[in-house]
Amino acid sequence: MSTIPKGGFIHPSVCIDGDGLIEIPASTIIEAGTVLAVQAGASLVLGERNTIYPNCTFRLGQGSLRTGRDVSFGPGVVIYEPRGGISIGDHCLIAAGVMMCGAGHQFTALELPIRQQPMWSAPITLEEDVWLGMGVIVLPGVHIGRGAVIGAGSVVTQSIPAAMVAYGSPCRPRRRRDGEPLAAVCPAGDPP
Repeated sequence: MSTIPKGGFIHPSVCIDGDGLIEIPASTIIEAGTVLAVQAGASLVLGERNTIYPNCTFRLGQGSLRTGRDVSFGPGVVIYEPRGGISIGDHCLIAAGVMMCGAGHQFTALELPIRQQPMWSAPITLEEDVWLGMGVIVLPGVHIGRGAVIGAGSVVTQSIPAAMVAYGSPCRPRRRRDGEPLAAVCPAGDPP
């Protein structure tokens, strides 16, 4: 069941496929070459005034993606298999080339090909006003706090507190946005 708006702008080259739940408000803009593949049992619910720039791919075989208001997805963003759910708060900026994956394969049974081993999943949450820089990769189970900035090219494998500037591979908090010392929010012994 899909709700596709009569207003707003969806470029004619956009591919919307599958029989999962899709809700797109009339205030949404979806640019050329984007693919929204939402299979039965999965759901894609976009908030008001979202912008999806060219050539994004949202592939939901299972799970859900829900966004708040005023969220933008830069060119080439990939959201893949959010089986545990992806929640993106209001006013988030997802820059070009960002990838979010909500599932992975187990790989401990050496006698089985990895492809045949069970999948696992965990939710991904971006609170309000999060900025993911270009090329950031966000893995399952990550929670990024309100107002955090994640530097370009980072691989986010663990949760990041609110109002932090974080970057690296693996991504770690480096400083607070407001100038407060890092020690005020990171327990003693955590690496900067």
